[in-house]
Order: sequence, then structure tokens, then C-alpha cells
Amino acid sequence: MAAARTAAGATALVAALLLLTAAAPPASFGRGTLSGRAYRVWVPTRLAPERPLVIALHGCWQTPEDFALGTRLNDAAERRGLVVVYPAQSRRDNPYRCWNWFEPAQQTATGSEPAQILAIARRVQGERGLREGPVVVIGFSAGAWMAVNLACAAPEAVVGVGALAGGPYRCAGGAEAAIQCMRGSTGDGAAAAAACGRATGWRASLWQGALDPVVSPANLTALETMFVRVLGAGRGVTSTDAGAVHAVYRDARGAPVLETWLVPGMGHAWSGGDARSTHAWPPGPSATERMLDFLLASR
Repeated sequence: MAAARTAAGATALVAALLLLTAAAPPASFGRGTLSGRAYRVWVPTRLAPERPLVIALHGCWQTPEDFALGTRLNDAAERRGLVVVYPAQSRRDNPYRCWNWFEPAQQTATGSEPAQILAIARRVQGERGLREGPVVVIGFSAGAWMAVNLACAAPEAVVGVGALAGGPYRCAGGAEAAIQCMRGSTGDGAAAAAACGRATGWRASLWQGALDPVVSPANLTALETMFVRVLGAGRGVTSTDAGAVHAVYRDARGAPVLETWLVPGMGHAWSGGDARSTHAWPPGPSATERMLDFLLASR
């Protein structure tokens, strides 16, 4: 009799384990296309549908696959139950695969690139059963500038911005002006803030390599000025964290809304990234982990 009960219990346990396994399909890194724009989408093993979708925008020369590898973003998203969509820039739209953040049309919500990126986000939210609310958008270099464009052009669609090697909104009005902007000679944080407007409910995490030869660290200062004004933040508190210079800014209620990171020794690369990819600097603090921690802290 006892043996029968033991066998029955073991059978029930196996059945329960099978049900749990069936309810948790493995994580996937799928492909999609919308209006001619390709994208990849990471779906974690266990989804947290109440958390915002993350849009990840690669830099010049990169692909979604390279950016996902270099940032280790899929691993971080798996631990947090996040869905991540990686829109792809094609050589047809830019021969270097750069997002055309510097074109005036792409600094508006109706520009082809911002509109397609947001449309992809809405599609993925619907397909994955996510709350159709604002998204977190992170990017590197040209992708960081485009992330800022999205936030300023469609403020109701964005709740968090993570930018590494980016710069202020409407810093350039064409390809030639973009070079001067990247060199740090034309970025005006106050003017960018006026063009962007005030925002509530956002958080921003801004990163820069101190030795970046492509995007001048002066852009971090301009972008910092812009977000301080846009978010209505007070004076920042600066400290050293994991060897980097880290500052945190709070709004009038005392809530942290903005952080900046200046990483010594780092060039044009993703801090704490995977060396198997392009534009990654493994020794630095993990920009991916720190960005997500900060941008999702209030959610």
C-alpha cells in the first residue's frame, strides 16, 4: 500500500514538472519584417508582461546580432523577463548602416525611421501580449542619437532612454553637420532642451568613453545639460563607481531621474561588452546591467 502511494506521488510529481516545462517555452531570438524593415526580437523564457518593451538600436557598421552579442542584452533581458526588439538599419538606407539621426525628417515622429521603429515596437507588444505602454529605448553611437530623437519626437511613447556615445537632440541638420556635432563643436544642451521640451515620467542613463575618438566626450556634457532641463532635475551628486565617474540627478520630488557615466580608458565602445563583437570594451562597468537597473527601478 505504501509502495503504491509512493509510486502515485512520484507520478504526480513528474506530471507537475511536465506541466511546468510545457508552460515555459525556451527563450527565442526570432526574426521579423515590417514595411520593409527587418528586425530581431528576443523573447525570454519567462515573460514579465507588466514590464516595458526594450528597443535596442545598433551603431554604424553594426547589425542587430552584433549589437545583441556585444551588449549581452539578451542575457540581461532573460534574467528580467524582458522582450527586446532590435530594428535593423540597411545599407539601402545608409551605406554604413548608421541611423540617419542627423536628417531633420528623422528628428520627428513621422520620419520614416522613427515611425517604423515605433510601429515595430507596437507590433511586438501586440504579438507578445505586452502592455501597450511606453517603451525603454537604448542605443549606441548613431543608435544613441536616434534613441534621443525618439524620446523628444514621441515623448508619450518613451519612458526610459539609455544612450552610450550619443549627443543632444537636433545637434545636426545634415550629414556634414553631423561630423561637427560628433566632434563636440556644435552641441548645445540648452538649445536641445528647448527643442525637446519638458517631460515627466522619464528616466535617462547616459554613458561615454573618456577616450572616444569618434564621439567627443563634450557630447556627454551637452546631453547631460539637455536632460537636466528636460527632466527638471537638480544638481547631480558625483561619485566613483567601478572605476567610472558616476553622477545621479533627482527631480523636485527627490526621485532619481538621470544618471551619467564617464568611463576612463574607454574609446568608442560599449562598456562591459563582449569582446567577440565589434565596439565592445570588456573592462568597463556593465552599461547594459546598470542601464536596465536604473531605467526599470521605478517599475
